[in-house]
Amino acid sequence: MSRVETEVLTDKRVEAPLRALAGLVVPVALAAAAVTVVLAAIVVGSQSAWTLLGAGRGLVPEDYYPLWGFVLTLATTFGQAVGWAAGSGMAYYVLTLLGMRPPLSWKLAMSLVYVGLGGLPLAVYHGLFGGPLLGLPREGLEQMLQAQYPDAHWLLVSLHPVVDGSVAPLAIAFLGLLWFTGERPRESRVVQTLIALALLGTSLAVALSLAIHSTLAHIRL
Repeated sequence: MSRVETEVLTDKRVEAPLRALAGLVVPVALAAAAVTVVLAAIVVGSQSAWTLLGAGRGLVPEDYYPLWGFVLTLATTFGQAVGWAAGSGMAYYVLTLLGMRPPLSWKLAMSLVYVGLGGLPLAVYHGLFGGPLLGLPREGLEQMLQAQYPDAHWLLVSLHPVVDGSVAPLAIAFLGLLWFTGERPRESRVVQTLIALALLGTSLAVALSLAIHSTLAHIRL
């Protein structure tokens, strides 16, 4: 192979992943906009809960606690997604070094890191706070919330199991789309958008669950 042919082949190898990443801009942007709207609606509908959490205490006025809670939760959501992307890239590299070839290598890498993203944070948090904090007596807590902070009751009590339980169907959607749609995760913008929605939806559920548990722990203390 001549030097010119080698350079052309190298250029194509570099351009291919760049084109693939550029094609993900729209699906990711749509998914990001969707989870931002959902989180904004939840925060608007449960402002007392974020006031009780007191995120930003000592840094921002009390009236801005809900807004600061929104910012922190959204940052956690996107931070997890960025962590998933970076972790998937590293896992893919390791699997490639071990001799695994695409598409199995990138599908397995994305799946393994996704499981860690969705399940590990909640498991660790429940393990750390389930006994000493979340296991504190609940007597009177729900009644107090209903009487004084009905919007907080909606998030902390009514919506809480929905948020935690949503991780399972989101995982089924993400893994199902990844493994059972052939090459469409690489080619179809619709499938890419659905995968991005499932991923960011999982990140949002985890971030919301952590915020809910932190608020409950704060109230009980």
